[in-house]
Amino acid sequence: MLHWHKSPYVTLVMQGELRFYREDGTHKETRPTGSYVSGVANGDPHMEGGGDEDAIVFFSNRNIEDALYEFFDDAGNPVQVLAIADFKAQLEDQIATGTYEKVTAKAA
Repeated sequence: MLHWHKSPYVTLVMQGELRFYREDGTHKETRPTGSYVSGVANGDPHMEGGGDEDAIVFFSNRNIEDALYEFFDDAGNPVQVLAIADFKAQLEDQIATGTYEKVTAKAA
């Protein structure tokens, strides 16, 4: 989904490649395995995804003040902001419903 980062971040492509697309869907950049990038808050809105091989990407937000991401609809209008409180609420819901335990349980 079209979005931008509301806090600085770093990425390290561990496997595959990470592809970036502009608002209009055109290809902007491909980061191959081993690429390390330190990104800034409020950069260009973009979409991203993997290539032909599954991508594994280490991703870390830095210096978070409130919001992490802002998402846009196809017309470029803001539709949702995700903040730390949203991620915390989702984790609490997963714990309450037992989803977290299912995901973290180890096979016997």
